[in-house]
Amino acid sequence: MKPDEFKSLVETLSKVIDARAKTTETLIKGEITSVREEIKASEDRLRAEIKASEERTQAEILAARAEAKADHLQFVNNGCKILNSARIKLPSAGRIIPTGKK
Repeated sequence: MKPDEFKSLVETLSKVIDARAKTTETLIKGEITSVREEIKASEDRLRAEIKASEERTQAEILAARAEAKADHLQFVNNGCKILNSARIKLPSAGRIIPTGKK
């Protein structure tokens, strides 16, 4: 191979290698962009799931509080009925308090 042929071959191969490198770079950039978009979409879905879960939990807490309040009021009401329906003896004083019912 003559020096001119060798130089021509090197120039041709350099152009092919440069073109291949640009193609590879473009492909890799495209893959990176695609992966970034997938990660962002996944993060958005996760944020939405977390928010929905927080809202469900908050609703359950409020429902449990309302139920506890209703139970408490019922307990107090039942206690008042019991106290009002009988005479009560106070252990510390040993006195009997009439309920006012005759």
